[in-house]
Amino acid sequence: MLIYFKQLRIIAALLYTCSVMAFASQETWSKVETNGAYSVRHEAGFIGVNNKGYLIGGRGIKPVDEFDPNTLSWRKLSPSSIELHHFQPSVWQDQIVIAGALTGQYPSEKPVEHIYFFSPEKNTWQQGAAIPHERLRGSAIAIVNQDVLYLIGGIKNGHLDGNVNWVDSLDLRTQKWTVLPNAPHSRDHAQGVLIDNKIYVVGGRRTLGAQNKVFELVEEKVDVFDIPRQTWTTLPQGLPIPRAGLSVYAEHNSFIAVGGESANPNKAHEEVHRYNTSQNKWSTAQPLIQGRHGSGVVKMNGYLWIASGSGMQGGSPELDSVERIQADKIFK
Repeated sequence: MLIYFKQLRIIAALLYTCSVMAFASQETWSKVETNGAYSVRHEAGFIGVNNKGYLIGGRGIKPVDEFDPNTLSWRKLSPSSIELHHFQPSVWQDQIVIAGALTGQYPSEKPVEHIYFFSPEKNTWQQGAAIPHERLRGSAIAIVNQDVLYLIGGIKNGHLDGNVNWVDSLDLRTQKWTVLPNAPHSRDHAQGVLIDNKIYVVGGRRTLGAQNKVFELVEEKVDVFDIPRQTWTTLPQGLPIPRAGLSVYAEHNSFIAVGGESANPNKAHEEVHRYNTSQNKWSTAQPLIQGRHGSGVVKMNGYLWIASGSGMQGGSPELDSVERIQADKIFK
């Protein structure tokens, strides 16, 4: 009888250990209560600089909101001088770079004619180089690699028409623009990530409001630009659920596609998909609690964080929540 009870205890302990391990491996995103609040916004950026997160831009002129993950607190910084939305922020020399943005009201927003820099340390904005007039567009992908900015895709005429597959680079030291080979697919409302000197262009759509097709023409294909060779390829496997307005983040040899919007008017996407560039394979990661589009993902203190954005197709409701998940639960 004693042996029997010992065996039961061992089995119970094993079952408990397995359940804990299963729960840990399935850890989900969680909502975080923060000190203070940020200015709600969408079609904005959320990006990290020196282990702090910065909500920047969005429809209307908004202050930059700085998030400290150590104190879970928000601090309001200077607003931009003009409205900046529909862009992918990047970082150069500890400054946040905004390039390929739109400004103005839906549906005929105008491309922003210059690049803008925001210095979190100095809390100052600076207007940068002009974008060549014949290459103006907004809702473009912007990636900085070393001292070069790459501007990919976008749309010339707000949400009406003018989708392009253009690619340009700007030497941020000399302010010289160079026209590069076109991407395989035109798209706007997309984002890109940099892995091993390659830019992966993910999601997006061809917005054609002039034909009453704003949300439908989402792009499944993932295009890859090899920077040293200046050549394009397309991944054999497309984004599992095509969508626009998504957020992306890369770590090691993988990247994730988070949230987004598509033809469903009732909700934004909560799905998270991971692509491993070594295995050339997609997998499904833990979904967001609240679907959202028009934001960004930042890594701080070992967690991935997302804030702001819109919870439905289009611009409403603008969300005031913050979610996070341990990065190693996504990038296993």
